[in-house]
Amino acid sequence: MFFKETKHMYAFMLVLGLLGSMVSGYMLEAPVVQIDMDRVGMHRTLSYRIRFDYSLVGLDCEYVLLQSLPASVYISTDELDDLRRLKRLNAIYPKFVNIELAAERADTVSILLRGAPKIMETLGLPVHFRYHSPSDKRSVATVTIPLPELYFNCPIADMELIDSDLVARPDKHYCLNVPESRFDENIVKDGVPTTKANLERCNWRRLHVDCRVKTSLRTEIPVGNARAYGPVLGFTILLGWSMALWIIIRSLANTRRINQRLNEQRLLQQKVN
Repeated sequence: MFFKETKHMYAFMLVLGLLGSMVSGYMLEAPVVQIDMDRVGMHRTLSYRIRFDYSLVGLDCEYVLLQSLPASVYISTDELDDLRRLKRLNAIYPKFVNIELAAERADTVSILLRGAPKIMETLGLPVHFRYHSPSDKRSVATVTIPLPELYFNCPIADMELIDSDLVARPDKHYCLNVPESRFDENIVKDGVPTTKANLERCNWRRLHVDCRVKTSLRTEIPVGNARAYGPVLGFTILLGWSMALWIIIRSLANTRRINQRLNEQRLLQQKVN
């Protein structure tokens, strides 16, 4: 009887030891972002599949995926407004983007995709490529979309629940700058009062993220030949004037034909009378 109880005790201690080693050996997984982009066309969609560790799901927290776009890529604010209205996308972006500018004259732009941490979430961001100014040195322009950054924010009382190993810069906090659609490093200045609103706005942390690119984020955009500008312009002007003269001649011919028929009908009516 004594040996049987001892055997059960050892078995129980072994199970406790295994459970303890499993708990101590558990490593919090960094958020995973799988990125995909349409392969062809000037108008494409960036697709994101975002996965968080189970321990981060259900917390009263939110994340922001910051996607920077080079000057060669732009967004349509009207299109994103429609997606927000349909609740298909929760995003922060500039109020106005000039879509008519060539890539050489445009600026970079950042879009902030907001959400709550989930086991899996899929987001879609429509993007558009700009045309480049003509060149006599290249026929294509290579455009590369950078990888996104992930920021995380929890109530001040819950920030300690985030594993410090997940934080890219543990000594840094960031402020959400909504008007500029970006994050600014939180620099505490002497004499500036610290309010609860400022603390919550500047309590964002940048996390390590495992970005997995499914398809290449690099593409080639055709560039026009600058040497062909003169001949193409001359041909366009000549073609435009030729079409204008043709329209005038056809209009005059139609007018004469209509007048001739009216005169014939008038003479026929006079004979009948």
